[in-house]
Amino acid sequence: MVREEIIDKVLSQTDVDYRLAFPTASLWGIQIPEGQNAMEFEATSADNIHEHWNFRLCLRNSNNGERYRKPELTGDWLQFVRSKNLRKGNKIILTMELDEATGERSYTIRAETKLMGSWVPIA
Repeated sequence: MVREEIIDKVLSQTDVDYRLAFPTASLWGIQIPEGQNAMEFEATSADNIHEHWNFRLCLRNSNNGERYRKPELTGDWLQFVRSKNLRKGNKIILTMELDEATGERSYTIRAETKLMGSWVPIA
């Protein structure tokens, strides 16, 4: 198994109010099928293995129909934000685990807040 961090992002106001602006540099971790502009995937909460979130990663379309490289995360994103009581300045970390034998990917998400200069998990 290979485990890699896809996103380590401090949240903006837009991230907590509407959708997560997914970093373009992190697109390698969630492969959107060729010819499509979205991919749905499930992520497990790092603090509760029984808590699953269904996210949708979308690439916005430009006027000429080509992919506009401004990805966003929707689906259960706002429910996740509310569940964890996230605010601007909190951080999320999305991790991918790849089973090299099968090629299967699984995802884990956790939220953190800064407390006395250190990042600590939000349950």
